Amino acid sequence: MTGTSARDAQLNRLWAAVCAFAGIFLLVWALSWVRAHVLNEDLQNHCGDLHTASFPFEKSCTYEDGTVEGANGLFLKGIFFGSTAAVAACLAAAFTLEAGRRK
Repeated sequence: MTGTSARDAQLNRLWAAVCAFAGIFLLVWALSWVRAHVLNEDLQNHCGDLHTASFPFEKSCTYEDGTVEGANGLFLKGIFFGSTAAVAACLAAAFTLEAGRRK
């Protein structure tokens, strides 16, 4: 492999990683929207302390004994924010490689 083709292959892998992580981000975002607006829609009818968030979507209820219903788990939030950070890192690397190639 020549230097140019190796750099092109690396750039292609970075763009593939950007697409994969963006797909994961959108999938988890859609899942949290469904959980908040479809599955947990009736929480407001029987909850005195309703919490809502818009990024990622969340609708949860905290009861007097401290239990929480309808909240997104740490695993889901970790995947959501981790994929966001991975997209940003891969985009920065791809743009850096592309800028270096054009010099």
